[in-house]
Amino acid sequence: MLKKILLLCLLANSLTIQAQSKLDSLLPVRGFCIAAPKPAGVDSFLLFIKNELAPRKVNTLILRVDYNFQFTSHPELRDENALSMTDVKKMVTLTREHGIRIIPQINLLGHQSWAEKSGQPA
Repeated sequence: MLKKILLLCLLANSLTIQAQSKLDSLLPVRGFCIAAPKPAGVDSFLLFIKNELAPRKVNTLILRVDYNFQFTSHPELRDENALSMTDVKKMVTLTREHGIRIIPQINLLGHQSWAEKSGQPA
């Protein structure tokens, strides 16, 4: 009886591995979309990437940056408490180590059509 249970466990494990392998080939993009953290939350965000996204084989991270970056060419487009280049480099370094591609998302002029004036909340 114990041999049969062990054999069933090995068979189930083998089928799980085969199914995961097929899923990996069918779904090459495993993406996650989230708002970029504020500077005080960067270290926690790095832990989230390392402990949650990487083990789940997420390979694409859409990071909603919007005004949360210290833009140098247009400083009028940044929030008061925005991410620095150093903050961003930490995220980029860690994601590269885990094979995760970052795609920054920012609001463009066309996305402002819901408001009468830019910067006005919905």
